Amino acid sequence: RHRMIAMALLRMLVSIGILIAEFVITPPDDIANGRFGIGLFTAFVLLAALVAWEMYRTLNDPVPEVRAATSLLVLVTAIVVLFALAYAGMSSANPDAFTEPLGKSDAVYFAVTTLSTTGFGDITALSEPARWVVTTQMLFDLVLLVGLARVFMLVAKAGRARQKRA
Repeated sequence: RHRMIAMALLRMLVSIGILIAEFVITPPDDIANGRFGIGLFTAFVLLAALVAWEMYRTLNDPVPEVRAATSLLVLVTAIVVLFALAYAGMSSANPDAFTEPLGKSDAVYFAVTTLSTTGFGDITALSEPARWVVTTQMLFDLVLLVGLARVFMLVAKAGRARQKRA
C-alpha cells in the first residue's frame, strides 16, 4: 500500500512537472498568434479528456482515494497553466488587455488569485476578450472546486465499493 501511494505521488509530481515545463517553454507570442481561440478550445478539449481519463483510472485504481486526490491536484495545476498561458498570450497580443502587461509570472499570479477568489485588484482585465476569458475561468473554477472534487470523491467511493464486491 505504501508503494502504491508513493507511486501515485510520483505520478502526480511528474505530471505537474510536465505541465510546468510546458508553461516555461511556450512563448507568449506563440499563444498570441491568430490561432489563439483554436488553441484555447483544443486545450479545453484535452482538459476534458484528462478529467474523463482520470475518473476512469480512479474507479479502477487499487487506492482510489489517493488517485482522486492526486488527480485533482494535477487538474488544478493544468487549469492554472492553461489560464496563465491564455493571459500571457492575450497580454502579449494586446498590452492594454489588462491594467498592466503580463509576463508569465504575472499571468500565473493572476490565474491563481482568480482561482482562489482572492482578487486583490492589482491586476484586472480591461479588454472585452480578456474579461470573457477571466469570466470563463471564474465559472470553470466554480465547477472545479465544487463539482469535480465531489465527483472524484464519489468515483473513489465507487471504486472502493467495487473492490469490496470483487
